[in-house]
Amino acid sequence: MNKLSPVQNKTIEEFWIYHSENKRLLHFRELELMNPYNEADRNTGGGKANKISNPTERKAIVLAEDERYQHLKKTIDIIESLYKEIDDDLKTIVHMRYWDKEGCHEWEDVADKLYMSRNKVLRKRNVLIDKTAERMGWL
Repeated sequence: MNKLSPVQNKTIEEFWIYHSENKRLLHFRELELMNPYNEADRNTGGGKANKISNPTERKAIVLAEDERYQHLKKTIDIIESLYKEIDDDLKTIVHMRYWDKEGCHEWEDVADKLYMSRNKVLRKRNVLIDKTAERMGWL
C-alpha cells in the first residue's frame, strides 16, 4: 500500500523523530512573529502606523499568513492526533524508535519488546507512515 518514495518515507519518519523539536520551533516562531525587531519599522515621523489595532486579530492574521508557522502547526497537529488513535503496539514503536532520546532502538529490539517478528514491526511502521502521509495530503 505504501506508494511513497524512500525520501518521503524518511521525511515522515523525521516528523515523528523531531516532534518535540518541532513543538519548540513552533513556539519560537510564534514569539518571533509576535515580537519582530525591525529597525526600519520605527515610526519616527509620528504618522499613524498601518497596523491592526486589535492584538488578537493581529496575532491571528500574522500566524495564518506565515507558511513556516502553518507547516509546523499542521505537522504537530497531525502527529498528535494520530498518536491518540494508534494502538499500543504502534505507540511502543513510536517511543522506542522515534522518541527515546537515549538512543534509537534497532528494529530487532522493538520486535523483541513486542514479541513479534521484525517484518511485522516494519509492516506496522509502514501503516503509521501511510496514515501520516494520508493526513498530510501526500497520498
